[in-house]
Amino acid sequence: MTSPLYEPVKDCLTRHFNLDAGQIHPESTLEGLGLDSLALVEFSCVLQDEVGLAPLAGTDTPADIGTMTLTQFVTALEELQHRTATPEAETPAPTTQAPS
Repeated sequence: MTSPLYEPVKDCLTRHFNLDAGQIHPESTLEGLGLDSLALVEFSCVLQDEVGLAPLAGTDTPADIGTMTLTQFVTALEELQHRTATPEAETPAPTTQAPS
């Protein structure tokens, strides 16, 4: 996996969930690594603290995040990172005219 986010994600998994780095592969799923729904929430918090992204904080987070491969998960994180880094176009304040 060539994404710059892959290694930080893998590192979070090994340090916080006592996983052996050798068992984590790009095609591994989070559920396959033993993360249940509570662990996925914890993982989201860890990623928020360490990487600055919280995959479970968005309203458009896929419900099947546990069954995503790490490749798919990292791709989703990259998309989240891109969306949060791209400033929304600011809506100009409405102008009011003074009464005549």
